[in-house]
Amino acid sequence: MLILTIETCTDTSTLGLVRDGVVLVEAAFPSRYTLAQRMIVRLEWLLAEAGLQREELEAIAVSLGPGSFTGVRIGAAAAKTLAQFQGIPLLGIDTLEALAYPFREVDGVLLAPLVNARRKQAYLALFRGENHALRRVTEDLLLSADPFTELLAHHQAGSTRVLFIGQIDGLPAEFQSNAPCQCSTLRSLVTSHALAALAEERLAHGSYDDPMTLAPIYLRSAAE
Repeated sequence: MLILTIETCTDTSTLGLVRDGVVLVEAAFPSRYTLAQRMIVRLEWLLAEAGLQREELEAIAVSLGPGSFTGVRIGAAAAKTLAQFQGIPLLGIDTLEALAYPFREVDGVLLAPLVNARRKQAYLALFRGENHALRRVTEDLLLSADPFTELLAHHQAGSTRVLFIGQIDGLPAEFQSNAPCQCSTLRSLVTSHALAALAEERLAHGSYDDPMTLAPIYLRSAAE
């Protein structure tokens, strides 16, 4: 299955083409706003690089947030429009789950994907790897450093350390320095492979989203 992946929720936007778990081509862009203005141009470039036509796309996986309000809206709108135009399945993927997915086989570690939400806060969730799969420990949250420290203290029992995952530059140092356990940091992007893999898991169970009703994950309103 050929899947187009779209990520515009973090500081680095990506587009990718993944066929049967293999990334054919992937491109990262430092500005999600430029990506919005030239989405179709860059999609056509990706298809040309892979020697494919738009009609060969079989599904679209889009990172739904939480993340930048503008970025989340851009990615969701582009994915919904393309899915409707091409008449192919649309799959909205939680951004934090996609960040954690590549580390699902790391045992004994509490996975903490984070996206800088500015204002001394982060979008975050906690996961564990279990039987080669990703198990969610908490829902998606918007927290400052002190509540996050309390959250870790409550959930880290049985874990030797916590792995912070994502683009967390600019977060207050207290997110790590106040943690009640050993912490490591791995700066990572939302990868096309992770988005496609999570999309294929859903498709295998016959689950996908309606472009008319698919809603981004904001956690914070545009007015805040």
